[in-house]
Amino acid sequence: MADVSLEQLVERARDLIPVLKERAAETEKNRVLCKETMDDLHRLGLLKYYQPKKYGGYELDWGAHAAIAYELARGCGSTAWIQCVVGSHTWMAARFGKEAQDEMFADPDVLISTAFAGGRNVEVAKVDGGYELSGEWAFASGLPHAQWSIVGTQAETATRDEYEMTLFAIPRADFELIDNWYVSGLRGTASMNIRVSKVFVPEHRSIDISTFDSGTASGAKQHESYTYKTYMQEYFYSVPLGPMVGTAVGAMETYLEITKTRIGSMFGEKVAEQIPVQTRIAESAAEITAAGLMSDRLFKTLHERGVKGERITKDEMVRMKRDSVYIGKLCANSVDRLVRMMGAGGLSDTNAVQRYFRDIRALTAHQSQQWEVGMMPYGRWALGLETGNEIIDSAPEGSNTLF
Repeated sequence: MADVSLEQLVERARDLIPVLKERAAETEKNRVLCKETMDDLHRLGLLKYYQPKKYGGYELDWGAHAAIAYELARGCGSTAWIQCVVGSHTWMAARFGKEAQDEMFADPDVLISTAFAGGRNVEVAKVDGGYELSGEWAFASGLPHAQWSIVGTQAETATRDEYEMTLFAIPRADFELIDNWYVSGLRGTASMNIRVSKVFVPEHRSIDISTFDSGTASGAKQHESYTYKTYMQEYFYSVPLGPMVGTAVGAMETYLEITKTRIGSMFGEKVAEQIPVQTRIAESAAEITAAGLMSDRLFKTLHERGVKGERITKDEMVRMKRDSVYIGKLCANSVDRLVRMMGAGGLSDTNAVQRYFRDIRALTAHQSQQWEVGMMPYGRWALGLETGNEIIDSAPEGSNTLF
């Protein structure tokens, strides 16, 4: 596939908004993206942004996932989640060894699911040539569409006599789908459980977390882009931000479309003429604008440091972790205000604004959006205290700018 610019991908995503809105109800009902939507994502190259060029991808700079997802989320939050979060797993796969990458990217349209949370009945044993792995993990988004999955658990490392979090790449033939995704929001992401039973995982399909996170693996170094060599933990929490801001924008656009011609059910008044409605729209719009600006600044910093091959500084890190959870709060507040203004009608599953509301609540339930985890380090740092977060406290000193 020829090189494609981010601007072209964003335009393709924007053109999909109307059809995604049409498919939204079916997507929620089926609890999985419809085949036509997945075909569109593949056909338009909207899942290849972080796939290495060596394997038919575009190898774009950090932030591409968010820019594309922003547009898709205006039409369907579940579609944006699959494109953005699951699609970005090619960025993770590119940190494995070359042999594992050759296998995973043998299909240039590969989709890779991941699951690290809620491990149950996990057993891993070092055997000749690799590992024998069993267990069940939760929240494997996009699993019905995936040809591979990456799961993680404690395992004996190959290089030293100790145990460490280790990631394992598993092909579709070796894992089972547990269809338990019955939820209120992001229903179409099919974020179900994955189960493996006494599966043999060759050594080359495993990687210890310290090598994986640091971007120092030989597999990562075979590609030109800086993204595969960044320190994973400094970038990973920013993955869901594009869908969040885009979902809030979609809610606002849909609310305005409905409200411009809406007539009050009790007295027949024009809802658009009501001053409280007008002022609350302005407040929600201001929150969405602020969230977008904070998101832009965050991705700009990550990109600039990555290009230079530099670690994120301590003051940048506490600000970005603070900003990432605050972006979620701003987006959730803005959509909550809009749906509450619709009264009892805003409670209906068939109300499109209610769908955006359900999706934004699901988005802000993500692990990266834990309020105290995101906010506390900034407060401690601002007061001259150690944050207690090993990654932040070990980061290089910066300009120590508060804002």
